[in-house]
Amino acid sequence: MSISRTQTIEWDGKALSGWVDLGGTPTKVSADRETIHTHAPGFSDALNREIDRHRDEIFEKLLPFFKQQKREF
Repeated sequence: MSISRTQTIEWDGKALSGWVDLGGTPTKVSADRETIHTHAPGFSDALNREIDRHRDEIFEKLLPFFKQQKREF
């Protein structure tokens, strides 16, 4: 699984979204603030501006979460 750098990682104030390759298939994924606080180590109480500023790093930290979600479906 990897991040597709052809698409940008976006924070709209409610959800962080971007594209990852899951099993060879480009898949759009997203995580709301609660998911970020729970599954992105170091960002358990991140503010809106911090999420926006560090969105690439947070997205990287969420990759295991996205991978797990894929397995559940």
